[in-house]
Amino acid sequence: MTPSDGPDWTDILTAIAAVAALLLSMFSVWYARRQASAAIDQSADAQRSADAAKDQAVSARDQAEVAANQLALDRTAFTEAQQPYVVVDIRASDFISEALNLVVENVGPTVARNVRIRFDPPIQTSMDGDDREKLADALIFTQGIPHLPPGRKIEVLFDIGWQFFQKDLPRQYTVTVEADGPYGAVEPLTYLIDLEIYRKLRRLTVKTLHQQVKEIEKLRKAVEGVAQELARPRREAEAAERRRAVEEQRTQEKREAPSSAREPLPPGPEERNEAS
Repeated sequence: MTPSDGPDWTDILTAIAAVAALLLSMFSVWYARRQASAAIDQSADAQRSADAAKDQAVSARDQAEVAANQLALDRTAFTEAQQPYVVVDIRASDFISEALNLVVENVGPTVARNVRIRFDPPIQTSMDGDDREKLADALIFTQGIPHLPPGRKIEVLFDIGWQFFQKDLPRQYTVTVEADGPYGAVEPLTYLIDLEIYRKLRRLTVKTLHQQVKEIEKLRKAVEGVAQELARPRREAEAAERRRAVEEQRTQEKREAPSSAREPLPPGPEERNEAS
């Protein structure tokens, strides 16, 4: 084919191929950009998912820490609730006027073992003397208490109020109580005892059951005495009536005695034999 005959088919095919290649290239670029955009979106979603997972992990960790702390608090509260609680006090007696008693009591729910009590300064009373054993030398202070069951109370006389305050003795004591419980050593308890609060106080004492029984016994004896006094006129009247009856019987016997003497005696055995 000559140039005059028209365009060359080869050129036409080349042009078509170039256009197709251009279109394919443009499509490839568009598709690649679309894929890149999708990848970016997926990456963003993945980042958001990762952030959400991280937040969930942080929240789970915080919840685990809260749960662990709560469990530790519950365990501590349970342990403390099961521990013995030994208190030492010096207080006014409910039954003896002017008496001050030293009281050691376990108000906890379990047995206290190896109880140790320390007074600072060492405990002193007006009843301590050179020729007598001092309260500070008692075994509960020098050797401790081997065991103290729940609710058990040791109460002893500490001093008499007016005697104690007349002497130059310590008025304040710092007490430290140590003991062992079912879970080991109990946290030491330290506090202040101030005896000045009992100075110039008027107190009402309460009678014990023994004193109440004695009072009832006195009342019973008093009632019996009143009953005897009320019954005395009746007893005297009955006694007078008995005496009158005895006197009447004796008088009657005296009246009947002479007539009895005049009557013939019944025949004896020998007389009866002769008569027969």
